[in-house]
Amino acid sequence: VLIDKYILGLEVEVDAVSDGAEVLVPGVMEHIERAGVHSGDSMAVFPPHRLREEAVAELVETTTKLALETGTVGLINVQYVVHRGRVLVIEVNPRSSRTVPFLSKVTGVAMVDAAVRSMLGQSLRQQGLRPGLVPPPPLVAVKAPVFSSRKLNSVDTVLGPEMTSTGEVIGVDSTLA
Repeated sequence: VLIDKYILGLEVEVDAVSDGAEVLVPGVMEHIERAGVHSGDSMAVFPPHRLREEAVAELVETTTKLALETGTVGLINVQYVVHRGRVLVIEVNPRSSRTVPFLSKVTGVAMVDAAVRSMLGQSLRQQGLRPGLVPPPPLVAVKAPVFSSRKLNSVDTVLGPEMTSTGEVIGVDSTLA
């Protein structure tokens, strides 16, 4: 039996690379849809626009602790809800996620390469990478899902906890406007 509680708030996603001793966080992504929509179906913006600096710092600190406490070496994805300033963990995935290519592209951090080198025993510092949060580049990027509902008849188009998108696109500009 699984019992879930819906928590109203901002859904946030953090992808990171751990070498087992230190953690690199290329960026924090803020979901645009309400919490409860599958992360693969949610639009997301990088860097986050509605989060306070204190919340971002707590997200990075919590992601770092989770990566180290779980013994993760390589990629880790953590999904959160930020509700009234409180950071709540929804899900921890010690693996690659669909947002790794997005973050790698917009931050310039080759996350997969760093993860593989970490798994082969090379520390982040030996790779020339500085642990912690990477300063965001001077851009705004939006990840948007692509749906095939026009081609597939009788597909439910209501967004919810089950993923229905079949792809993603990226938009990059100097501002969110």
